Amino acid sequence: MPIRPFNAIYTAKPDYLEELCRELNDQPEIIGNLVFSTVKKSDVCFALDAWLEPKLVSFQSISEAVRILRQAGKFWFLNPIETIRRSHLILAELRKLPTLTHTFPIMDAIPPIGCFSLLDQNTLVYSALRWKKPPLGDFQFIEDKKNPPNRAYLKLWEALSLLEVHPKSGELVIDLGASPGGWSYVCQSLGARVIAIDKAELEPRIATLPRIEYRRESAFGLDPKTISEPVDWLLSDVACYPDRLFELAKKWIDSGKAKRLIFTIKLQGETNLAEIQQFQTIPGARVLHLFHNKHEATFFYPAPVNLSPDWI
Repeated sequence: MPIRPFNAIYTAKPDYLEELCRELNDQPEIIGNLVFSTVKKSDVCFALDAWLEPKLVSFQSISEAVRILRQAGKFWFLNPIETIRRSHLILAELRKLPTLTHTFPIMDAIPPIGCFSLLDQNTLVYSALRWKKPPLGDFQFIEDKKNPPNRAYLKLWEALSLLEVHPKSGELVIDLGASPGGWSYVCQSLGARVIAIDKAELEPRIATLPRIEYRRESAFGLDPKTISEPVDWLLSDVACYPDRLFELAKKWIDSGKAKRLIFTIKLQGETNLAEIQQFQTIPGARVLHLFHNKHEATFFYPAPVNLSPDWI
């Protein structure tokens, strides 16, 4: 299959391929969920994953494709696009992957896993080196269907798994716009002390948990100066316009009171990249469309190196 020259391959959710292409400012070739681009760019929001050393090769037999992949890496994940049966025959000859489904927090190290696809009967594309540890950036969690009041906790689980650090005993978390309490529950279950801020009440079973203090007030009205101790984690899943959330983030960052911020940016209608780019202008920040995000993105500050890799 003839493909224009490319330097990187990105994956994105089908509904956000257009946004990713606009971010790359390129004219990439799209095949399935793969975006073949000449641009290696580390600050794209809508890439769920990136294949950083992609190879495009022709092969004649299943055994030849298996040999190519075995020589390139130990573990391989199939991203099926074309000739699905042939793809699975190749996969069946490769080393079995370790489990990709985890409890939270993830305790077992995820080994390097390459990804491959067949573009036609005799064209293999693959990359042993990728950006995120789980294939396609998909953190597959064993869900907690009993305790959290909604499924928003999965976004925080994913964000913390990407950071590879999480709230712990002795740390203070402020959860802005906390109702009904999913994010507060996550942090409390990890042993942290939580101040949950919202005009709406928490679900009673969350509000009565130990180490959760509920304050009935506005997330935007809280003055960092009134917090007498350092805040280890400042979280926000509050529903508001991105511009207003940006001002909230800037207020807390300028105050120096919060060590880490994780905010959900709720996008409105057609995606406006300028609303995301203003967050990206904050030095040390990172904005990502997570696998468990819907029409929203997640703001990290400060972002560790693994979320802002130098790919160029």
